[in-house]
Amino acid sequence: MKIVVNGKPAGTKETGCAICGATWGEYYAEVDGEKLFFCCDICAAEFINMINEVKKRAGWERVDEIEINGNYYAGRTCVAKHEGKEFKFYIRFGDEGEITTFKVLS
Repeated sequence: MKIVVNGKPAGTKETGCAICGATWGEYYAEVDGEKLFFCCDICAAEFINMINEVKKRAGWERVDEIEINGNYYAGRTCVAKHEGKEFKFYIRFGDEGEITTFKVLS
């Protein structure tokens, strides 16, 4: 999965956390068969919850690419891509990584 956070590649220790871009920490989680880097377990929970929600709402088996812009406080505007299709949305999370706001954008 190609991941871009605030205009920069992410998802490895070298490039940063797959949802916030931070390079500290040492947490890894498998998402759709790929081992991704996260700064902490909360960011991993956020990312996994987000990807699962996108797959459910878009009716996709997987997400090929995701662009994430924003942060925890302001929320994130995202574009998920799969086989040439795009799914745009806005998302916010709670303290434990749960989704508190999810709006599909046109």
